[in-house]
Amino acid sequence: MKSMVLIGGEIMNSIFNLIDEMEGYFDTCKKVPISNKLMVDIEVIYEFMTDLRLKLPEEIKKAERIVDEKEKIIQDATKIAHNTAKEAEIKVSKLVNEHEIVQKANAEAGSIIEEANKTADELKLGAYEYVDELIAQLETAVRDTLNQTHQHFERFEDYMKRQATSLENNRQELQVRKNNKKR
Repeated sequence: MKSMVLIGGEIMNSIFNLIDEMEGYFDTCKKVPISNKLMVDIEVIYEFMTDLRLKLPEEIKKAERIVDEKEKIIQDATKIAHNTAKEAEIKVSKLVNEHEIVQKANAEAGSIIEEANKTADELKLGAYEYVDELIAQLETAVRDTLNQTHQHFERFEDYMKRQATSLENNRQELQVRKNNKKR
């Protein structure tokens, strides 16, 4: 469970570090005169988007590894249950000597098998719950990352639209001034 929290934190940190870098880049951009707009290098923006596209598949691979780990946990729990049942059968066969011993052995064998099955069921249930919790945490982390990434891109798109509008307004203003100078 702690490893999932760490993986989720790595997911978030990796994506958020890139977003922080983008914000830092915007802070260094020059302002467009006579406006509150910024001039950005489109190549730098494309690099940021490419980095983000590359990081998301890495995080998805981490999620796939966690699902594989779930399968191993379930297999281990099944193996333990099988071994426990075999040990119970061995104990039963050793106890068979006399009539009283056979009766006691049968009673003890039933108890051991019942306990082994109960233990196996508990192990399986615990493994399923643990893996379900891991997957739920990963799902939450991926959805949060996706939502936040989407929000950042929407803000960036809005910002770029405002920049384009501002540039268009500046050009129109220049055209008006140019036309006024010709008259």
